[in-house]
Amino acid sequence: MIIDVNTMDRVIRRRSINIMLHGDNIEFINRSISKNSYKYISDKQYYTYKGNVYIDTKKLKKKELVDVLKGICISPNYYSDSVQKKVIIIINFHLLGSIYQQSVKTIIDMTYNNCSFIIHTNRLSSVDRNIMSRFIAFSLPIKPNNDETLQISYNKVIKLVKENKLNNDVITTIRRLSYMYYMNHTHSTDLQKLLVKRIGSNLSIPNSIKYDLVEDICRINVLYQHSYRKPIFLEFFIISLFKHLEHYTYNL
Repeated sequence: MIIDVNTMDRVIRRRSINIMLHGDNIEFINRSISKNSYKYISDKQYYTYKGNVYIDTKKLKKKELVDVLKGICISPNYYSDSVQKKVIIIINFHLLGSIYQQSVKTIIDMTYNNCSFIIHTNRLSSVDRNIMSRFIAFSLPIKPNNDETLQISYNKVIKLVKENKLNNDVITTIRRLSYMYYMNHTHSTDLQKLLVKRIGSNLSIPNSIKYDLVEDICRINVLYQHSYRKPIFLEFFIISLFKHLEHYTYNL
């Protein structure tokens, strides 16, 4: 489920549930909570606003993070006239190792009367399953695509697929395209999302073909996360488009 601004607002106001946000659109979180209203506490290296606390794990050493959380969560919310929980927002939770994630889990379990948590991670697989059981998971909206290299790469891929000729010359072109893409990017996730979004919205392609394509993409990405040679999996991804869209290239 993709979270929206209204849901974020209800979570902040009600302070009754813990949510896990996954994706790379941290700007959405900052806009939704009006982060520009938060005051930076320099000696503690976190932001605060009316009992809400915003912590970026990049700003703190891991041991300091645990100590800061203990100090924040153990006391009630004195900024509220009524008895309300604090909202603890932790960004980049995936940067914490297993030991520190478990330490945060212990704090969450011990302070549920005082705090609710909004935790961000780039992907759910980076969070321990025992911690996930304490949260409702939401996907962050996709970032607006302002990267011209994405659109250029997308156009080149679609042009190749539309030609529908998977010969030696085309495979060489795919390899060159994949290599050049990784000259400007550390991963191909954004390009994959763009391709899936555009192909998924194409009404001339049957849903069964789209399902098979997405299944293939998921299988590729399971392999992708264990590889040190990233371009080869982008090559694999593009070649899979040839396989699934062989008879549906006329309206791409």
